[in-house]
Amino acid sequence: MEGRDLRAAYEEDLNRLKTAQRNAAVADLENTRNQALSNLEAERASNTALYNQQRSTANAQNRMNAKNFQEYLAATGRANSGLSAQARMQNANNLNTSINNLNVGEAGALADINRRSTLANDAYNSGLASANATIEANYIQNLLNERQKEWERQMQERQLQEQIRQFNENLALQRQQLYSKYSGSGGGGSSSKSSSSSGTKASNDVAISSVSSPAKWSSTKATQWYVNNNVGRLTSKNQLDSAIASGLSSGSITKDDANRIYASYGIK
Repeated sequence: MEGRDLRAAYEEDLNRLKTAQRNAAVADLENTRNQALSNLEAERASNTALYNQQRSTANAQNRMNAKNFQEYLAATGRANSGLSAQARMQNANNLNTSINNLNVGEAGALADINRRSTLANDAYNSGLASANATIEANYIQNLLNERQKEWERQMQERQLQEQIRQFNENLALQRQQLYSKYSGSGGGGSSSKSSSSSGTKASNDVAISSVSSPAKWSSTKATQWYVNNNVGRLTSKNQLDSAIASGLSSGSITKDDANRIYASYGIK
């Protein structure tokens, strides 16, 4: 349950990170696009004003040229000649040509601005798609890395549990062997013979009742061992055998101490 809670919390953190990264990317891309579009709009307005001014100048210049030519014809006495009509036609053609050239130039400048506006929007969309792909890929990779770590932790935990199991199994076997060794010689031997002849010694699966500490310990160390290992409160013969085997192995009690403990439980 705890592992699932940690995994869920980790995924929530990753989702928050992904959202923050996406928001930052969008803000950066929008700022770049908006700045480019703002500059282009300013250029558009500037071009429009410039071409309007140039058209106004062309019209004014055309009117000035027509006036000067008419004054010239009047001064030479040809104001009503065919040159006057021809001049007006030529002047009108010149004006149209100038205006058309200006209109073509303006249209080209506006088309270039529109093209760059499209590029700015395309760059925003492309950048957003790329940022989303990168953020999503990082999110998935982080999830995979965390799940790999979790799997490794689980494997380590299983290995540790197996080592503990094997250790306990070996320890129990060693205790049984030590007990058999010590109970099979000296006082333990005579105790074994008594049990076999009288039939009063309990088997490994017999329940026992807690007892008070036996008197006449061989040392203070033996008394301390008895208290530390709760020997007086054991509830099964197998537990008692293991405790005594451990005490004999460590030197905390003697064989006489072991016999007194068995006797206190009524085991001969």
